[in-house]
Amino acid sequence: MTNIGYSSEYILVAERIKKRFGGLIAVDGATVKVRRKTITLLIGPNGSGKTTLLNVIAGFYKPDGGKVIFDGKDVTGWPPHKLYHLGMARTFQVPQPFYKLTVLENVLLAARGHPGESFAAPLQRSKWLPREEELVDKAFSILKLVGLIHLWDQPAGQLSGGQMKLLEIARVLMSGARMILMDEPIAGVNPTLAHEILQFLVKLRDQGITFFIIEHRLDIAMQYVDYVYAMARGRVIAEGKPEEVVSNPVVIDSYLGG
Repeated sequence: MTNIGYSSEYILVAERIKKRFGGLIAVDGATVKVRRKTITLLIGPNGSGKTTLLNVIAGFYKPDGGKVIFDGKDVTGWPPHKLYHLGMARTFQVPQPFYKLTVLENVLLAARGHPGESFAAPLQRSKWLPREEELVDKAFSILKLVGLIHLWDQPAGQLSGGQMKLLEIARVLMSGARMILMDEPIAGVNPTLAHEILQFLVKLRDQGITFFIIEHRLDIAMQYVDYVYAMARGRVIAEGKPEEVVSNPVVIDSYLGG
C-alpha cells in the first residue's frame, strides 16, 4: 500500500530513525532521503552510527523509533529477505560469497524465483529448463558487465579482494535489485580498481539503479556521488552536494574532533 505524503522523487525515506543498544544510542533521530537513480553517500567518523543506520534500513536491525519507506511502501522492521524480494539489496564491507562454488554458481544463486527453489521442479524438468537457460544467459551477461566473465568457472574463494567486491555487485544485479545499499565498496582495494568500481556504479546509476553507500575514502568517492549526508554521534549533521558537505565547518570539526 502506497503511503500518502512521501514524494515519488525519493525511492527511500528513512525518517527520524532511532536505534539503541542497551544504554547506548547508536542512531538518534536520523533522517535521510535518497532520490531515484542517484548515488547517495553517507559519511562520518567511526562510531557515528552510519552502519547501524544502514542495517536498520536493510532490515538487519529493527528501529526503536522512526519509519523506513521504500518505493512508497512502509517497510519499517521488515526482514532482509522481504526487502530483497521487493528490490532492495545490501552488500557488505567484507564480501560473503560461497567460496567453494564457482563465480557463475554464486551469481545464479542470487536470482529471485529460481526454479531450483521449488520442491516439485525436478519432477517437471521440461517446464523449468527454459527458465534455467534464461538465468544462465543473464548471469553470463552480468559477469561480462562487471568484468568477471573470464573467471566464470573459478571457485569464488580464489578471487582477489577487489574481484570479490565485483562478484557481490554481480549477485545483487542478478537479484533484480532497484536499490543497492553498500558498506565501503572500495575498502581495501587499490586506487585504480577503486575508481573502476565507482565508475561502474555510475554506469549502473545511469541505467536506473539507485545506490546508498557508506565510504571512508572520500578523496576518491566524492568524485562520483550525487548527494552526501554526514553523521556524527548518531545524528545527521549536514547534507547537500559533495563540495558543500566536505567544506562544512561542522563536518570538518566532527572528523577532527573524532
